[in-house]
Amino acid sequence: MPSLPRLLLLLLATCALVASFAVGSAGARPSTRAALMVPPTPQLAGVTETSATIRWGASPGATGYLVTRGSRVVAQVGAATRSITERGLEAARWYPYQVVALRGSTRSGRTDIIPAVTAAAATCTKYVSWSGSDSADGSSGAPWRTVAKLVANWRPGWVGCLRGAFVEDVSIRVGGTAAAPVTLRSDPATGSRAYLTGRLWIARGADHVRVAGLSLDGRANVGITKGDLPSPTVNANDAVFIDNDVYNRRTRICFDIGSIRGYGTAVGTIVARNRIHDCGARGADGNGNNHHHGIYVESGRATRIVQNVIYGNADRGIQLFPDAQGTLVLGNVLDGNGEGIIFSGGDGFVSSGNRAIGNVVTNSRTRYDIEYYWENPAQVGRANVVARNCIGGGKWGGIALPAKGYAVGTNVTAAPSYVARLAGDLRPRAGSACRTWLTSPLVPLRPFS
Repeated sequence: MPSLPRLLLLLLATCALVASFAVGSAGARPSTRAALMVPPTPQLAGVTETSATIRWGASPGATGYLVTRGSRVVAQVGAATRSITERGLEAARWYPYQVVALRGSTRSGRTDIIPAVTAAAATCTKYVSWSGSDSADGSSGAPWRTVAKLVANWRPGWVGCLRGAFVEDVSIRVGGTAAAPVTLRSDPATGSRAYLTGRLWIARGADHVRVAGLSLDGRANVGITKGDLPSPTVNANDAVFIDNDVYNRRTRICFDIGSIRGYGTAVGTIVARNRIHDCGARGADGNGNNHHHGIYVESGRATRIVQNVIYGNADRGIQLFPDAQGTLVLGNVLDGNGEGIIFSGGDGFVSSGNRAIGNVVTNSRTRYDIEYYWENPAQVGRANVVARNCIGGGKWGGIALPAKGYAVGTNVTAAPSYVARLAGDLRPRAGSACRTWLTSPLVPLRPFS
């Protein structure tokens, strides 16, 4: 488990980053302190295990641009250059970039964070195959048969690669280290996604785990999977989920991050570039039971939910309840959930310091696209922000107003036109509203092949 100083540094860094998300900051408009426009349409253009490429639009009158990552200056470039690639990065890590326009001593405001999460490590250490044996050695030629065998025996730095389909509950109780995380992923050599049907749980103390490129079917009461427990469940620190297809065939909660009931608060969870859909049971009327969500941040610190597609879930796409602190919800597309995003508190807790920035949140079936709920009217969240989102089509409306427990900045009210939203293809049609929100090449807008 990370040391207390390390966790404090993580939280302090996150607070410093989200401070840049003040309601009146960023966005493609003139800065109040300089006659330079914030560089428009900042995007993550590509990542590898060791590099990230970002790009941005031109700021009229700028003679150059400054690219930062946290407090570090990554590059200063001329006006004609509007993309950079930083190399020498580590796999499956969080790298938050921002861009400032320059003209002499004049600077624009900063862009919103460009959320770069590098690709997961792909050099396999051990292998698991449906045709393997747990008495084998786990090599490529003699793979193990169960994922449980892998995660009970892996060591810091291992990359465990899956081939085929597996029906088993997987409880990860052994993690890696900050310098050498452990990775569970599909075998890149097969060119196909491995399937895991069952509950995936990262238990308290199993820190520094990465899960990448898998199809995670957490359906209830199938095979050996019993009960109504969420999947994936995270009660450890520094868990990273990248490029997964997460669903449970409309049976229960999908992601459950942290617990107020003694299983462990999760610090530093990253959920990036996943498709999260068809989570939670629905009644005959097509509505949920108010408890089954795509992502449920129950007790999380510095959670980052970025560039995911979250659609067709029974209740909330993202629920921040009751103890979500410092969550960054950035660059996601949420469509056709019961409700989109909720800021809320109860059981003596309130969720505070959370930011929903630059998302598309549309067509919520039951209530609002973005809303709040404070169980105790005297206990209301603080420093929550909703800004620069594209919102529209919610049954009750876009944002629940008057705002209580969150500050509402400038948002766009519109109804984007998707290629085939009921089939999960959320690419924008030509001329669609909010198209600039829907053009990042790394957001998985269409179903994984």
